[in-house]
Amino acid sequence: MERLEEVAEKVGMLLKSEIELQPKGCIVKKKRTLEIHANTAFFSCTLDFDISFNRFREDGIAHNKAEIYLLPEEFPCFLSNFNAYPIPLPTDFHQRLISNPNIVCVHLESKERPEYFAERLAGALEVLEELNGQIYMN
Repeated sequence: MERLEEVAEKVGMLLKSEIELQPKGCIVKKKRTLEIHANTAFFSCTLDFDISFNRFREDGIAHNKAEIYLLPEEFPCFLSNFNAYPIPLPTDFHQRLISNPNIVCVHLESKERPEYFAERLAGALEVLEELNGQIYMN
């Protein structure tokens, strides 16, 4: 359990978020405010990211998941930076995209060390933060 707590704390620091420990994993609490312009209308919404890891093993490998909401114009930059992380994506990696004209939801899943997944995700989110500063801690 001590190793799990250490990893969860590191993941929380990397993602600048609060964490909630689970028996074999961790939930990361992070939100994002999106400002959406649709035709002549403008609205702002705050969405929860769904970031977690579970099935944490003795060797440090876990099942990592993230559901990230982006504006359509942010997606290429996010994905490019996510994929540019120095450690290659694991062979057990899945990505799914759900989109509409105003918002993109990216589902990411991998089996790797949670720290690697969090570092990769933090780097991609940091670029968006630099662009518009609308990601904040819960």
